[in-house]
Amino acid sequence: MDAAATNRAHSAEDAASPAPSQRYLWTLLGMLMSATIFEGYDITIFHLCTPDIARTFHLSDTVVGALATVVRFGGILSVCVVTLADRYGRRRVIANTVLAYAFFTLLTALSSGVLTFAIFQSSAQVFLAAEFGVAVTIISEEFPDRMRGRAISILHTVAFAGVTAAGLIYGYMAESRWGWRGMYMLGIAPLLLVALLRRRMRETARFAACTAARESGGGDRGGIFEPIRRCLAPMGGPWSGRMLLVAALCNSIGLVGGPTISFFSLYAKRDHNWSSAQIGTAIVLAYLMGAVGTLLSGWLLDRVGRRTTATIFFTGASAGMFVLFQSGHHGTMLVAMMATMFAYQGARTATAALSTELFPTAARATGFCLTVQAFGQIGWTLAPLGVGLLSRPMGGLGNAAALFAAGPILGAILVIAFVPETRGKTLEQLSPDALASAEV
Repeated sequence: MDAAATNRAHSAEDAASPAPSQRYLWTLLGMLMSATIFEGYDITIFHLCTPDIARTFHLSDTVVGALATVVRFGGILSVCVVTLADRYGRRRVIANTVLAYAFFTLLTALSSGVLTFAIFQSSAQVFLAAEFGVAVTIISEEFPDRMRGRAISILHTVAFAGVTAAGLIYGYMAESRWGWRGMYMLGIAPLLLVALLRRRMRETARFAACTAARESGGGDRGGIFEPIRRCLAPMGGPWSGRMLLVAALCNSIGLVGGPTISFFSLYAKRDHNWSSAQIGTAIVLAYLMGAVGTLLSGWLLDRVGRRTTATIFFTGASAGMFVLFQSGHHGTMLVAMMATMFAYQGARTATAALSTELFPTAARATGFCLTVQAFGQIGWTLAPLGVGLLSRPMGGLGNAAALFAAGPILGAILVIAFVPETRGKTLEQLSPDALASAEV
């Protein structure tokens, strides 16, 4: 069977997949929420504890930036895990990523130096990012078209629960004898409970139908890297520009996320004398606004469309970040931090919705991970290193970080110029085969 025929078969399988019940859909969403709850908790730990980790290991701004880059690189490597979901199924992979993440989180808490911390935390990010990528894939395949944007926004929003837990605990834990290590230790027990609950999840209807159709036709599932080959093979085709475009959007908004998440705590505590409690409160309030931005973005995605929604949030993220790192007044910094996270999370939601609409069932998880979590994370990964290197030449951390606020402006320009409107279209209409033959 040639590539075009294979894609048409996958589209037919997708269309024929039975629709899950509303009750199961909401139960499924509940089981997947832990992916973003722990993402929120983990990112917030690093966000809050940067000055404490820097003090423990005697790190300069440049080394802090390099450490953030190494840790984030683990998220890029998650494609090696996510691709297994296109070979062995979504359920099997997401039921086990949480166990591996818990193991490396424990090792992170026991780190003896900056090298072991970087290795263990980067390894933890491999499985945390893989868990999120597979969760988004499951939602995109199981939820009906009219609800896809809102379901993805809800998944993003519950990260606030993890952020809140970390923010409330930090003020106490940072001053205790456990310090930042205790923050990592606290998250392990809930992870084991989640792993147990995930065992009750069933495979997505679309993937099950795709597997059944392949087996009935006498085909095999190919090698372990077959999904990656399937995603990269059409890079020169008529729809490859869409894949590169979404990766560029992810990178542009990552230029906000990387510096803000890596350096806000250090910038506020060291350069502007904020207390641990003030930083914890600021993070909780900022991510509360991020949750509001995520929900609003999901609502707008399904009502006014992807283009308008993305443009609004990309522009807002740029403005908020610039004010944050150019102001020294406590109140202004707090409001700017809240505005930055509101717009940043809304922009991420808009970009994630676009990303799940590019690939057929047989390569959807791998395609999402390649676009969003691999190619799309280069900007987020390298930005902290850039800020650290520019801190001294630019006359301070704030000036260096503010430079990267230009990233989302570029993203907004790309949205206006090149992003097609995908609101209301089915996954089958947006498959690579359809894109190869007609404009979306």
